[in-house]
Amino acid sequence: MLSGKPFFTRARIRFTIVRIILPFLAVYTVAALLTAVRDRCIKNDEYAAVLLSDHAFTRFDYWASPAAFLGSYLTWSHYFNNRDLKVKWFLRARGADLEKAIRDPACRSIVLVGHGNLNAWRATDLKVTNTEVEEMMDGIARKKGEWLQLTCGDEDFSPVRMGELVMEKNNVYTYRGPATFYAFAADAISGFKFLKRM
Repeated sequence: MLSGKPFFTRARIRFTIVRIILPFLAVYTVAALLTAVRDRCIKNDEYAAVLLSDHAFTRFDYWASPAAFLGSYLTWSHYFNNRDLKVKWFLRARGADLEKAIRDPACRSIVLVGHGNLNAWRATDLKVTNTEVEEMMDGIARKKGEWLQLTCGDEDFSPVRMGELVMEKNNVYTYRGPATFYAFAADAISGFKFLKRM
């Protein structure tokens, strides 16, 4: 750059694609296939529901849930597979998907990703609050798995965290304060280690 020559030359772009991007995609593809096989081999019918909302910066960010899926698929699948749970992914998750996960006795753990706070989560189609979750939980016993909520951790209208309505209290994990892309990336890479330290 300082020499006056352009930084993005044809040789540099080719080198980046051939030596970095293509090998990374090949390794990721093989690892993803092995992860999918491992997930299918789990004999237990219990599963973890991962709900990825497309409500990121605006109401319909159609790239948000596929990007979150690709970034977290390997580590989150291994996280739950190591706990003898299959993983069901809900891209562009809606409020009905959360209700289905809450009402299904085979669903043991729930992961929510998107905009929200301690008392609400913005699904792709609507805002789900503690009020709706209480209605979904009517007549249902609390789950023994984990509630992992990757949204902002601000309190809105209630000191009760949404996950405490669904899970046993010691199994609810939320951020404290605003969540950033870096916090999500850290949890996608580490398998919720950043979230569980909060």
